[in-house]
Amino acid sequence: MEIDDAFSALATLAPADQALVRDYIAFLQWRAAQAHEESASTPARTWRLSFLEHLAEASVHATRDPAGMEVKGAEATVGGEGRPALWQHPPVNGESVVEFHVPVPSGLKNLRLRFAVGVRDGARATDRLVAFRVRVDGWQVWSQAAWPTSWRPFELGLPFHAGDVLRIAFVTDGLGQHKWAWAVWGEPELIGLQTTPVPPAPTS
Repeated sequence: MEIDDAFSALATLAPADQALVRDYIAFLQWRAAQAHEESASTPARTWRLSFLEHLAEASVHATRDPAGMEVKGAEATVGGEGRPALWQHPPVNGESVVEFHVPVPSGLKNLRLRFAVGVRDGARATDRLVAFRVRVDGWQVWSQAAWPTSWRPFELGLPFHAGDVLRIAFVTDGLGQHKWAWAVWGEPELIGLQTTPVPPAPTS
């Protein structure tokens, strides 16, 4: 029904029915005002955590022998494009593991892990694979064996509860071919929406 038709139909109603319509309209206006007030008092803002900024706090280890492993934060060039990155050259044998402990703030929702993977320019190999893995609280939630010569972006939704401390581990494995496995994670970060109540204005 179009709005003009609704007004025409309203005019044909008995006075008592018209009063009911007026009451319902008043209720809808009140409900809309309440929703607006609640939205204004708890605005959502973007929350970010850069793993590169917290690299010094991470636990870095190899699952076997750390010989040959290199982990650091620095600019990395993949496919001619430079990005801030987590360098994670795996050891000769086994995995390289970089684990972060991340407290989940209250009011956070839609938490996602965002990163890109690549093999740095200059690696003299193209016919092999390096494994990139992500583990959360010990569980592997993502894995890819590849030799990406250009940045490959990914975004993962993460289950969580406010107050949790998530253990997020970035893992690389040369799969038995350590040499030239110059694996890097481009701009790894957590991103979400945080709802923070706005304190009431002070009264005089």
